[in-house]
Amino acid sequence: MQSFKKNKKGISPILATILMVAFTVAIAGFVSTWMNQTVKTQTENAINNSDPGCTYAAIEAVDIYFNSSATEKLKFNLRNTGTRTLTVDKIRVVAENSNSTLFTNVYELYAGDELPVSLQIDSAVIDTITSVRIIPKQCPTISFTIDGSEIN
Repeated sequence: MQSFKKNKKGISPILATILMVAFTVAIAGFVSTWMNQTVKTQTENAINNSDPGCTYAAIEAVDIYFNSSATEKLKFNLRNTGTRTLTVDKIRVVAENSNSTLFTNVYELYAGDELPVSLQIDSAVIDTITSVRIIPKQCPTISFTIDGSEIN
């Protein structure tokens, strides 16, 4: 009977240990890099959305009107009902056909201010307005949404 151990060759225990340590270090490096980036992103998001001044920020739109004639203008008054100054730099108009248009006009509103807003709507892109979302630059979490049913 022939012994199996005589003809079998393998790697030495030292080489096996070195390979396992190298593999473990490589995996640890990948996981460490991924965790570092994830923690950094989550921290930035938490800081951006936890501005204590946003507690005192509030915005709304009133007197909403859409003229669907040849001028196709959406008009409303933007009102800062909070106690801090806000800059609105994004207004997204969403259509019934799922199209949307982003307006990047800048409106600075001090506490208690009310400003008229007039937006030119392209009827080829926006057929019927389903919603309008107003997003302040400093506090995006307090955005204000106008439902399409509220538009006269």
